[in-house]
Amino acid sequence: MRNVLSSFPVKNRRAVSQVMGSIVILGIVSSVGSVILFNGMNSISAFTYDLSFHEKSKNQIHREDIIFEHIRFEPNTDNISIDLANIGTVDSTITNITILKIDTQEIIANWVDVNDSVEVTNNQKIVLDDIDDSEIILTAGTQTWNDPYYVNSEYKISMTTSKGNFITTVASPFNT
Repeated sequence: MRNVLSSFPVKNRRAVSQVMGSIVILGIVSSVGSVILFNGMNSISAFTYDLSFHEKSKNQIHREDIIFEHIRFEPNTDNISIDLANIGTVDSTITNITILKIDTQEIIANWVDVNDSVEVTNNQKIVLDDIDDSEIILTAGTQTWNDPYYVNSEYKISMTTSKGNFITTVASPFNT
């Protein structure tokens, strides 16, 4: 009896086995992948190096964050108390304050020089017109915040910091 397998003619086949094919593909992918990886790492390193040349003060502009905690329009006067909180990561200095009556576009305080520092995670109170009465200019009626001309309006309060940032809010006297 002949061998059962001998009934099929054996051909001389030459092919790459699946294991050898997988190893060749793995070698190609890993070599191309490492070239792409090292090129990307060099680009990231060059970008980080470029950032080191920028001015530190320019980088600190984006780390400055001040919020208005409370604005008090002093009754029977033209004084304003502004409570600020520094929630940023760098100390800030408020250089100028401008106050605008929104409905009439009347400038109440025009670029008042303040130069008050607000330290990180600290509060600061700025009082305008407390001493010399020249910072806030109320021209109508009794020239106090109690006057109906002023009490029924909203005011845009803008501050400029020494780093060049602007902080703005809208407030009204006596929460009207």
